[in-house]
Amino acid sequence: MDQMDKIINASKRVFNSLGVGHTERIYHKALVYELNCLNYNIDTEMNIVVKYVDSHDKTHNLESIRIDIFIHGLNIILELKAIHRKIQAQEIAQIKKYFNELNKENVKVEYGIIINFPQPSTKEMPSEIEYLKVENN
Repeated sequence: MDQMDKIINASKRVFNSLGVGHTERIYHKALVYELNCLNYNIDTEMNIVVKYVDSHDKTHNLESIRIDIFIHGLNIILELKAIHRKIQAQEIAQIKKYFNELNKENVKVEYGIIINFPQPSTKEMPSEIEYLKVENN
């Protein structure tokens, strides 16, 4: 079983145990416990400083952005969601933003995984998580 399968299986375990309707924060905390059970070295809510290099080649620190979960050693980003809709371009753009900032710090990330713990809607009761692997190219 590869690393992505292990991560997705841990996410499925969280969702199957907790069910639908919780906040992203609840799923996040439970997934951290599952990743710890797999002996991953993780950072949760890891801050990255966004840097800007001006036209005089001076670097400025702008703001911090926060990665939901970063798995050290494997250098995998996990971006968690608990939304009513399918994963869309804005979630993909968010994870690519993290790739861009980590690339500036010479932290090489092969890929990230967006994991959505879907929420019930007026039309359906979700029964499984949605996930998308995003390559850092």
